[in-house]
Amino acid sequence: MQQLDSTVFDYIAHCRYSKALSPHTVRAYSQDLADFSSFITQERKVSAATSSDVEQYLQGLSRRGLSPATAKRRLGCLKVFFRWLTSSNTISDNPLQQFKLTIKQARRLPRAITRKELRELVRVASDPTAMATSNATDLGILLMATTGLRVAELVSLRLCDIDTLDGQVRVRGKGNRERTVFVTNSTLLGKLKAHATKRLKASSMDGHLFVNRRGAPLTTAAFRAHVRKTCDASKVKRRVTPHMLRHTAATLLLEEGVDIRIVQRLLGHQSISTTEIYTHVSDMTLRRALVRADLVKLIH
Repeated sequence: MQQLDSTVFDYIAHCRYSKALSPHTVRAYSQDLADFSSFITQERKVSAATSSDVEQYLQGLSRRGLSPATAKRRLGCLKVFFRWLTSSNTISDNPLQQFKLTIKQARRLPRAITRKELRELVRVASDPTAMATSNATDLGILLMATTGLRVAELVSLRLCDIDTLDGQVRVRGKGNRERTVFVTNSTLLGKLKAHATKRLKASSMDGHLFVNRRGAPLTTAAFRAHVRKTCDASKVKRRVTPHMLRHTAATLLLEEGVDIRIVQRLLGHQSISTTEIYTHVSDMTLRRALVRADLVKLIH
C-alpha cells in the first residue's frame, strides 16, 4: 500500500483538532483520502493531483462497483481537501476550483417507523424484565424520536447540556455547530430529569448523560446494539436503526403540520433542501390515508 504523504496527515489532524469534527467524519475522510492516494502513482504526491486525475479516479469507482453515493462523498472530501491545501498555501492553484463533473444519485426516501412501532420499542426498552440494561435505552429512543438527534449527538450529551427546568438540551452537531432542542412532553422530561439526577450522584456536571455499565461514555456502536436488542425482543417485524428514529421525528413533526423551517432547525440541517426530502414521506403517508379512507366508496 502506498505511503500517504504528509499533507494528508496534516489535513486529518486539522479535521480532528482544529475543526473538532466527529470521529465518524474524521474516519470517513481518512478512508476516502487513503483510497484516492492508492490511485495516485508512487512517484507523485496527492497534493500534486490534477482535475483530470480526480475525474479518472471517480470514473474508476463505478467500474469497481461502488455506488454513486460513495463517489459523491469521495468527491466532496477531495474538494474540501484541495480547498484546505490552497488556503494553507500548500499549493497555489486548486485543481477542483472549476470542477464540473456531476454525479447522478438516486434520491432515497428516509425510512421512518410508525407510531405503533415506536410505542412497542419504548415499551420493551423500559421493561426491566424484557431488557436487562441499565443504559436508559428507552430514554435514548424517545429523545431521538422526538428531537431528531443524531446518534453521535445523543451519546455526546453531557449533564451540563441538560436544562430540565426549561426542557432545553444543548446539542453539538456536525462541524461542532451548536443548536438547542426542546423536550416539551412532561412525561419524557420527567424521565430525563430522573436519569440526569441519578447520573449526577455518580459524576460531575461535565459527565456524560449516557454511560455503559463500567461508567464510561456510551459509544454509538453500543447504543445501536441496544436498539437492535430492543427490536429483537419486541414485536416489531423489521430491523430498526437509530437513524430511523431521527427520520421518525422529522416525519411525525411534518405530519402534525410543523413548519419545515422549524424542522430544519431542529435537525441541524444547513440546507432546507436536505429537510425537504421528508415532505415526500409525508405525501406518501397522505396517499396511504386516502387509500384507506376510499371516499368514493363512502359516496356510493
